[in-house]
Amino acid sequence: MKMLSRAGGAFFITILFAASLLVAVVLGAVSGARAGASTDPSSCVAPLPGAGLAAGKVPAEYVEAIREAAKASGIPAPILAGQLRQESNFNPKAVSHAGARGIAQFMPGTWASYGQGKDPSDPQAGISAQGKFMGELLQQAKASGFAGDPVDLALAGYNAGWGGVTAVGGIPDNGETAQYVTRIRQFANEFAAKDGTDAVTAGDDKGSGDCDLATGTSSGNDDYPFKDLPHCVLNANGGYAGCPAGSQSEFNAFHGECVDFVMWRLNQQFGVTKAPWKIMNGNFRPDGGVLGDARDYRAAWENKGWPVDKTPTVGAVVWYGPSNANASSAGYGHVAIVKEVLKDGSFIEEGYNFGFPPDDHKYYTTKRANSAPDNFLHLPKAG
Repeated sequence: MKMLSRAGGAFFITILFAASLLVAVVLGAVSGARAGASTDPSSCVAPLPGAGLAAGKVPAEYVEAIREAAKASGIPAPILAGQLRQESNFNPKAVSHAGARGIAQFMPGTWASYGQGKDPSDPQAGISAQGKFMGELLQQAKASGFAGDPVDLALAGYNAGWGGVTAVGGIPDNGETAQYVTRIRQFANEFAAKDGTDAVTAGDDKGSGDCDLATGTSSGNDDYPFKDLPHCVLNANGGYAGCPAGSQSEFNAFHGECVDFVMWRLNQQFGVTKAPWKIMNGNFRPDGGVLGDARDYRAAWENKGWPVDKTPTVGAVVWYGPSNANASSAGYGHVAIVKEVLKDGSFIEEGYNFGFPPDDHKYYTTKRANSAPDNFLHLPKAG
């Protein structure tokens, strides 16, 4: 099937040949904040995994440079730190057999474009160049439509060259690149601050304000207000036959699509149920990136420093990565909302736009094991 989204005034059409459309989902309404505290959780930066670096795990002299590179690239600091660990073990004087040099192991030709005329053995310059290069690769990954997490695709491009990624439409199966990505993810888990108390510095890593995990709620029914408005039409094979006039939504997406339902629930979380909307497709991420397809959601949460874990709570977003068996076989992932948490190790998820006609662009619920998704994405609660 195709998945339609609108970003920055341009329409992007991606084709899904799976039996299901990317499912839309979202957060339910949050219970009220404590008296006297901020009622706007969007201003809260959560001190949870993915947001910062754990104390004592990364050489102290490189921490600030890594954090700045993370801000510049839109890639979480632990990922960049894990990449430096994999590339050089944080050694700024490292030289590979192929001639790559420095803490981030740039080849001379690439360093000429990103090194700003500095010595490749300068670790601060190397980390800055890493951030710029990875930021560009991340944007290419997002625009490519290739299967896989865009961050993983960017890492693969760093290792094998973007041409290598393009040649196979994903992570090259060359006996090296997939292992490279896996090792960096493992290092990133080791380097990530698990909470605000073990973050290496104050500021972004430790979060801001008195931020707690939000206690969500679910309306328990289909209260999506745009369900009766025009939406894109599917053919019998699940492909798009077209999008009639009036199908574009107020959230800069399309009525009845998964991303539109997501943004409706997000606005509900912030107490907004009519225009002007607080959350739209283009204003969620601090780095200016769009919420995008389901596969982009975990990266968006990490970019914002919001809670990502393995525990379902009512109102949390359920995130299935592109390779998850419960996600689209075309690699676009799947998102849903936790409607109810059961005592048998399972939960009820609710979502929108799943399946072939006549079941497309409709509300659904289903039971899942807690272990089925890759992650649960939570909304932080301002103190």
